[in-house]
Amino acid sequence: MARTTDKLKSFESNYEKLEQLVQELDAPDLTLKQSLDLYEKAIKLSQSCEGALEYARQKAQALADVRDDKDDSGEEPIEGVLDL
Repeated sequence: MARTTDKLKSFESNYEKLEQLVQELDAPDLTLKQSLDLYEKAIKLSQSCEGALEYARQKAQALADVRDDKDDSGEEPIEGVLDL
């Protein structure tokens, strides 16, 4: 499985591909097999996008928590890398 940071890098590309697949699924002349193949690809891209968004949400929450800790104590937080 791809690392989460790699998913972030490819999020926009994957999202564009997902939009394209959705448009292709609307075609009236698709066979059932073609529809299922496109649907399977769309699900995989959707899961990748969801993973990237969840990582981004967690990272944003962690940054907000660090900021809240700073505001509560009046001191600068110790610098470091957020390990999500």
